[in-house]
Amino acid sequence: MDHEKSNQEWCSAIKKIDGFSQVGLTLLESRKKLRWSLLVILCCLIMITVSGCFGGANSDSSKTTTDESVTTNQVGGETASAVPVPEQAANASVSFDTSKIIYAGNISLYTDDYQNTFDKISSYAKELGGFIQDSGSNYLSEETDSQENSGFITIRVPAEKFSEAMTQIQNFGSPISANVSSTNISQQYQDAQSQLNNLRIEEGRLLEYLKQATNITDMLAIETELNRVRTEIDSLTTTIRNWDTEMTYSSIYVSLYEKQLSSTTVNSPFSEIFAKIGEGFVTSINLILAILAFLIVLIFRLIPFAIIAGLGFLIFIKIRKKIKEKKNKDKKIEKSE
Repeated sequence: MDHEKSNQEWCSAIKKIDGFSQVGLTLLESRKKLRWSLLVILCCLIMITVSGCFGGANSDSSKTTTDESVTTNQVGGETASAVPVPEQAANASVSFDTSKIIYAGNISLYTDDYQNTFDKISSYAKELGGFIQDSGSNYLSEETDSQENSGFITIRVPAEKFSEAMTQIQNFGSPISANVSSTNISQQYQDAQSQLNNLRIEEGRLLEYLKQATNITDMLAIETELNRVRTEIDSLTTTIRNWDTEMTYSSIYVSLYEKQLSSTTVNSPFSEIFAKIGEGFVTSINLILAILAFLIVLIFRLIPFAIIAGLGFLIFIKIRKKIKEKKNKDKKIEKSE
């Protein structure tokens, strides 16, 4: 009886040990699942943070692009409403008047004697029957000796002599650049002339109405409208007169630079060496400061990611520590058995 009782107690003890081992295995598996779950959650948080940052940047860039497109459309709309060129160009009944063209030229010259060349261009413009519109000069500074004589002169010459003048002026020095532009105002000119004719007809009618007016109210209203019409007539007349002047006298803008090349002068490459060294030093300092500023901004941008990574690492260390402690306890139990 005692032997059977001891056997039963031994069996029950073995069952309890098996139960404890199964519980331990279950806890170990749950710890592993918890660790992988935490790692997955950490990865999801990092992905959400990164996608949020890039999503914000993309939304800002798309917003900027949208604003620029809206601004471009608005500007294009204003231009189209202000100058309805397509409708006028589509009108085949309007003739193309080649006499209504404004020519303009631009010439840049090097010269050995600035003042002499300047005087030659002025005299030449007067010989052609033109005139000097405006001019300006910058002369050599005797104190610093750091500038050269330079300036500009804008002349107006008869349109029929424009090509001749462009060629001749380039012979007064060494050409740097030369270009010609032309603007055809035939359509605008005809429209302005038509508007002027209509306004003059309206002016005549208003004068007839003014003669027939019998009360002061009608007379004042007619005179007000007559003043408006005459103001528009004066404005259009001035515009047409200016166009006539532009078409009759073409403009040529000449830039002059005195460039003296002497074989007896030695140009030392070390004349500005200290200035170049100073500029290089300042450029290097600015580059270093720019790099430091970029690194500081980058560090502050990475702080949220570092915090998330640090929390994840601490959680991982704690889980790993608990798993090791559990394994050590299991080993001790096994040894004690």
